[in-house]
Amino acid sequence: MKTIITKVKIAHLILQNDSGLKIELSTFGASIYSIELKNRVGIYEAMTLTPSNLEDFYTNTSYHGKTIGRYSGRIDKGVCCIDGQKYNLDINWNSVNSLHGGYEGISSRIFEYEIIEEKDFTDVIFKLVEEKKILPGVINYNIKYRIYNLKNQFDIYLDAISTEKTLLNLTNHTYFNLSGNCKNTILNHRLYLPCRKYTRLNNELITISIDEVNQIMDFTDNHEIGKFIEDPSLQNHTAKGYDHCFIKDNIDNDLIAVLSNPENGISLEISTSYPSVVFYSGNYPDDFSFNKEKIQNIKYHAVCLEPQFIPNGINMENQLTAVIQKNEKYSHYIKYKFAIC
Repeated sequence: MKTIITKVKIAHLILQNDSGLKIELSTFGASIYSIELKNRVGIYEAMTLTPSNLEDFYTNTSYHGKTIGRYSGRIDKGVCCIDGQKYNLDINWNSVNSLHGGYEGISSRIFEYEIIEEKDFTDVIFKLVEEKKILPGVINYNIKYRIYNLKNQFDIYLDAISTEKTLLNLTNHTYFNLSGNCKNTILNHRLYLPCRKYTRLNNELITISIDEVNQIMDFTDNHEIGKFIEDPSLQNHTAKGYDHCFIKDNIDNDLIAVLSNPENGISLEISTSYPSVVFYSGNYPDDFSFNKEKIQNIKYHAVCLEPQFIPNGINMENQLTAVIQKNEKYSHYIKYKFAIC
């Protein structure tokens, strides 16, 4: 076993296994910079949409590949209460709501890291102490990426502990496109979500209710993402596509999503300890270049599948599961498994 610990400013780490998976991680935001997978003829192709320029990766507001915290998603009007105490969070989205941890969320922090090499896998552990700012509690974060040597799988373990009762809802914000180097949009990708409930949104993209899926929102039949995406119920809404949270039918089943591209046979299976996943279909493209090929991002060029607790759940009845107690260990996982058939 080999252990390396460092405190450099910003570092990028490339891990490549013996099965055809290559991942580049960054200490900036404890993030995934890129994921590449060997295709059927043995050539590595990007499975993610990644800013070509590192400065765009560090400064853009679309959170490419970042670990999101201290809270994921939008908080209505930037207000929440913990034990009767009101907290006014940063208003950093659309001049109305708070998004993804505010202006100084952990997605823009530089983590220390440690590498541990074992026989069957390599762990990269990102560490950060977040001092108390608006929300209560000093939080110690421990974000671990585990890359397996002989299978195209990696896991993220999201662990934290707070000195006070506080809001905590962590996820990863990678943009996936399984066509290989983003040759096509994700409209022909098929998506399976074992979820018969989703969160209905108002025009500020705030969860207002938990509803049974209708035809537009039902992905239990594993259909193409583009099948209903132009429906007026989506296009006449601020979302301009999918940007909704879907809730597991069975909390004890860790499978949350299967994304697949029939054209090349590549699929991605996502499992998690979280009860729900936010599905975002890339409705608002950035205007800078992406990937090694420096392609221009277009609408529906990539999809985010972000396991987490329900966004804004702290402001909903019976949805306070993202609040942790003083010294309570926060511990969740997200597992990603690629396959080619």
